[in-house]
Amino acid sequence: MMFLEYLVPGAIVPILSLYLKENLGFESYQAGIVMAMPATAAIVAPLLASHIADRYISAERLLALCHFACGAFMMALTRVDTFPMFVIVFACYGICFTPTLGLTNAVALHHITQPKRDFAGIRLWGTAGWVVVGWGFGYFWIRGGAPGERLPHALIVSGMASLLLACYALSFKPAPRTAETEPTASYANVVKIFLKPGMLLLCFLCFLNSASHQFYYFGMSPFLNQTGFPSAFIMPGMSLGQASEVIVLGVMGWCLLRISMKSAMIIGVLAQGIRMVMFAFAGNHAVVIGGISLHGFCFAFFFITAYLYVESHSERSNRAGAQQVLTIMVAGAGTLMGFLSAGWTAQWFTDPVTGLVDYRSYWLVPAVLCAVVTFLLAVCFREHEAR
Repeated sequence: MMFLEYLVPGAIVPILSLYLKENLGFESYQAGIVMAMPATAAIVAPLLASHIADRYISAERLLALCHFACGAFMMALTRVDTFPMFVIVFACYGICFTPTLGLTNAVALHHITQPKRDFAGIRLWGTAGWVVVGWGFGYFWIRGGAPGERLPHALIVSGMASLLLACYALSFKPAPRTAETEPTASYANVVKIFLKPGMLLLCFLCFLNSASHQFYYFGMSPFLNQTGFPSAFIMPGMSLGQASEVIVLGVMGWCLLRISMKSAMIIGVLAQGIRMVMFAFAGNHAVVIGGISLHGFCFAFFFITAYLYVESHSERSNRAGAQQVLTIMVAGAGTLMGFLSAGWTAQWFTDPVTGLVDYRSYWLVPAVLCAVVTFLLAVCFREHEAR
């Protein structure tokens, strides 16, 4: 499940901004708007999904329905080449895809007994899916054609993966409901979780760090393209970040038994800021690859830990709802702000004559944001034990 869930975005996210700019001729700010559309939908869709998953249909069956729709919309996008229509269809895609991030977490947590020990090991298969599509499609398939010729095929790969996951999810056995686990949580009960000390601040920090994270996904493929990185190596090169994530996730359970969740999140956001600085002042591709390789620490230590912290403060009856609320901050509001900001930042630093982007200035913007998150996390956040 995790393998296919993250193969779906892994096929398109690393190269979508490049595809929009190079193949469809969109401006940087237009590419930013397009990439922000799923995040716009994610602000509302996860709440609706949590309401349905907790009350009327199992998370397993809702996951299947969402991915059937994702596959259909992504296949439709292969035939869209105008900005307004691409925005509309991609927004519909986002409504269906974003809830699946929280749903896969909920499905996994339904079926494991020791999340702090086991969840990271399960989640690493999602990262493996991202790596496999990065090399299988990004290297072996793209390099077999002319520059840019096979880039649109990424949408087909993503759509087919969604349809495959939808079929596979139908085979899942829904978590059994008993009097003890029957979902009775209301939105009020879910909201109470986030009124606990530190939880509101954690949501805000997830929002800010997610925004800085999107600068990477928006800017990296055009950055590598502009600096002379071969097209066939862009997706494999970026997949090195996911390869490091597999390693980090493999040892994360061990780490979380020895350090606090707050310390883990500080490590994650510091790694994020450091790599942005590395990109800004990189003198060669080796430094860039080194920055990409920090991705495992950036993502796993901050975002996975945040999901686990929320899980530890929720109950089985409201777990899906709590996970979706955090998804709103990470994949919804934070991603929306991040992609819009990244698009306009790239546009602002684009030379009107040459069309080249001043990437040193571009990368320093999220670096400053990471410094703010690190300070607030270290000074203001207080970790509380779950009851």
